[in-house]
Amino acid sequence: MIKPRLSACLGLAAFLRCRASADPAQTIVRVRTVDGSILRVEIPSDGETSTLSAVLDSAGLDYDESNGLKCQIGLPGRPGSCNLDLSNGDHREKTVGELGLTHGSMITITRPTKKSIVKPKDEKKTNESERFDPFPDLSKSSSYTAASRRARAMARGARGSSYGDISRVRGQMHVIEPQSTGPLTRVYVCQVGAARFQNHCIQKKAPPAKPSSKSRKQKEPLPEVENRVALLFGTINSERVDQNRKRARTSLTSTTEEEKMCGVAKVHALFELPNQKPLLKGKHYDDECLLKAYCDVPKGKKESAVDRAVRVADWLGLRPIGWMFSYADEDRHDDGDALPVHGRDSIVGAKLQIETMKRLGRREGKKFITLALDGRMGATEAFQLSDVCVQMVAEGALKAPTVDESLQGTRSMELTDPVVISGEETTKLDTVLLLVNTAMLSHVGLYSGGEDAPVGGSVKKSSGALLVKTRKRLLSALDRSNSVLKELCDFDVLLALDGMMSREDSEQLCLLVRKYARGQKKGTNLTPHLKLTLRSLLDN
Repeated sequence: MIKPRLSACLGLAAFLRCRASADPAQTIVRVRTVDGSILRVEIPSDGETSTLSAVLDSAGLDYDESNGLKCQIGLPGRPGSCNLDLSNGDHREKTVGELGLTHGSMITITRPTKKSIVKPKDEKKTNESERFDPFPDLSKSSSYTAASRRARAMARGARGSSYGDISRVRGQMHVIEPQSTGPLTRVYVCQVGAARFQNHCIQKKAPPAKPSSKSRKQKEPLPEVENRVALLFGTINSERVDQNRKRARTSLTSTTEEEKMCGVAKVHALFELPNQKPLLKGKHYDDECLLKAYCDVPKGKKESAVDRAVRVADWLGLRPIGWMFSYADEDRHDDGDALPVHGRDSIVGAKLQIETMKRLGRREGKKFITLALDGRMGATEAFQLSDVCVQMVAEGALKAPTVDESLQGTRSMELTDPVVISGEETTKLDTVLLLVNTAMLSHVGLYSGGEDAPVGGSVKKSSGALLVKTRKRLLSALDRSNSVLKELCDFDVLLALDGMMSREDSEQLCLLVRKYARGQKKGTNLTPHLKLTLRSLLDN
């Protein structure tokens, strides 16, 4: 077997390279992106009138006029090299002939220096590098659409697409798999707060006239429901997984016996935002009211009602642990396997969880609960959102479906970018795959007012101000210190008083109520200053 010499091989490669460069029908320009990868763009023989923006579009590059990107034509220090600003429209409209681009020319995209980026103070952060990823392990550097456009542009070059390019494009798609467990194993829901929340959802009407003998046989009409939302405050604890198992106590048993523990959330207070305006005549809750007050609060603005509730809850030793919404559309239970949480609900819950993770950190903020309450029956179910759901909402991959009059079709979501479900690519996503079932138990919250609290609440539903009967009840209990502290173990009452007194007095009052609610009743009394302040506020 005759082996070719190395010099002959090199000569053949040089000859073919010269033939390719000498072909006037093919002009290839190299584009070096910001991350260092090189793309090849083919320019036709009569393409000297093509503009720089057309060349960059052919390469599949996304550039914005506000990001301040620049490009360098040719190598630095060489004749014909120049620097252009892509934010300048005149520079982008320069043609290939004016720039002197020929076969093999290099276009280098460079980032601007920090000094050259001048953003107005009121501009929102839109740069991907400034995006908050709640779960960085699941984050994607770019969307599937951008990666696919870039792959198609590279395929139009000299080398075409490879299996590696296709794999990288597929790697930009999120993989949706059912998540069996979350950071919390069970949640204790305050039965007093849930009953009060349902009572606020039912519309009060005048009592009907006495029914006749014929109408008595007919079924009573279902009550009209105005759906609402509430923020949940509570604590995150750890307890044994098996609560019923009794530990054997002997002389050889150690008190530090290892037990399998689990995360538990306990709801101690519910905060309903005042002035809620439900959509579609009360059929859908006002999610914008909660999102704007909790998530979209600019710095330096006056303290919102939610921020004030968070501050009072912090004095009581509580933190945001979830949210609750009500529903009344029967189509959520038409299917035997249906769940009450639909696409729009999961997106709202994910946004609230992202904001909580920003405030408390990723580790503690991900312990977030979503409660769905039937406004007519009062049945409540607890869920957690999957990690991939929260990450997709942070990236903007999930868009909230529009809600029509029928409130149907909101369980399935149509996606702009495909996802991988069971090994198949699809653009239709069922909300069931985004939920994690969570066990739910009942208890009485420390700051719910107790089992003897009025069902309708102690404050006005529309404004959050104290009711007249609540003022009278507190005034009559002021003479008995323990009695007034028991009446003050109501989050709504403390929040209403916080808006009436100074911040120092409110903090001192909350700390006393906190000690009383946690069992330190002996020796916990109101100071004379607080008694005088409360009496003067309640008498007005």
